[in-house]
Amino acid sequence: MKKELLLATTIAALGATTAGAVTSSVSGNHRMGLLDVDKDSSNATTGTTNSNIKSSLSYSLEETLDSGTVISGGFSIMSEGGVFNYTGNTGITLTFTDDSSLELISAGDAHKDHDVAVPGASGEMSIATGSSNSAKGGIDGVGGSNAVGLAWHSAADVGGVDGLSVSLSYSNGDETTVSGATIAIDSSVSAGVTYVSDQGDTTVTIGAGVHSASDNNDASTTAGASVYHVGAVAVNGDLTIGAGVGAGEFGHDTAGDHQEVADWQATEFGISYVSGDFTVTASFMDAESVDAATGTTPSGSSDELSKAAVSVDYAVASGVTTTIGFLSQEAKDEGTKKDTSSGSSWYIGTNLSF
Repeated sequence: MKKELLLATTIAALGATTAGAVTSSVSGNHRMGLLDVDKDSSNATTGTTNSNIKSSLSYSLEETLDSGTVISGGFSIMSEGGVFNYTGNTGITLTFTDDSSLELISAGDAHKDHDVAVPGASGEMSIATGSSNSAKGGIDGVGGSNAVGLAWHSAADVGGVDGLSVSLSYSNGDETTVSGATIAIDSSVSAGVTYVSDQGDTTVTIGAGVHSASDNNDASTTAGASVYHVGAVAVNGDLTIGAGVGAGEFGHDTAGDHQEVADWQATEFGISYVSGDFTVTASFMDAESVDAATGTTPSGSSDELSKAAVSVDYAVASGVTTTIGFLSQEAKDEGTKKDTSSGSSWYIGTNLSF
C-alpha cells in the first residue's frame, strides 16, 4: 500500500490532472508460415515440419500532464503456441520536457536498453537447448531484476554531447522465483551508455552496459550476477554491419537445474543489405560458459552454443513481408555435443503488421 501511495504522490507532484480520456494506440501483427526442424539425433521424431502461426496486439497508453510531463504505459497480448498470453507489460513511464524519462515499477535492466542492434536473421527458425546448457546466447543474454524497480534515461545529448545517452536502474524487494527454482534476484543495479556519431556517409552507434545483482539465498550460493556487454553497429546507406561481446558470471536457476555460471562469454556478428524490396541478412552467434551446482565453484568443461543463420525478407506491400530463413546450430553440454539440441531449421512465412 505504501508503494501505491508513493507513486500516486509522485505523479500528483509533477502536474495537475488532465481532462478527457488517456490517448491510446494499437499495433500488432499476424505471422504464419512453415517451420522445419531437423535435429542431429537419430530419433525420427526429431525431424518435423509444421505450421507456425503467431499473433500479437500491443497497446500504448499516454497522456500529457499540465506540467508538460508525459505519463505512459502499455501491454501486449501474444499468441504463442496457440495460447494467448499477456506479455510486454510495462509500469508507468514519465517523460519530462527535457526528453529524459523515469520508469517506475518493472524497470531494472538499464544495460539492456543500450544493447546495439546487431543485424540478426529474420524468421522463426529455432532448435531448443536443454535447461542444463548455461551458455546463454546474445550479448545481453544475461540480466536479472525484479518487479520493484526504477530506471532513469537521459536525453540523447547528456553532458552537452550530441548523440550521447545514459541509463541507470535499481531494483529491490521482489523475490518471486521460477517455479521449482531455489534462488531469485533480490536486488540489482544496472547502467548503460550509447553514443551515436555521423562519420561522413556512415552512422556509427556504440553501446555498452554493466549489470550487477545479488540473490535471496546467499547462504547457499557463491556468486551473484556480474556481467557486461559492448557492441558497435555501422550503417552506410543500404549496408549495415554490427558486432558485439558480452561476458561475466551469473546464477542459472530453473525448475530443472540449479547452477552457478562463471566465464560466460558471448559474441554476435551480423550484416544486412537492402536492395529495393529485398533485405538479405546473415548472422552468427557463439557462446560458452562453465557451470556447477548451486553452492559449488564452477569448473570443468564448457557448455557451448553456436548459431549461423541467413534470411531474405521481401516487402510484398505496405505492412506485408515474406521471409525465407535458414539456421544451423550446434550445442554442447559439459564439452559433449548434444544431438537433440543441434541440427538445422528453415522457415518460410508471411508477416502482416499494422
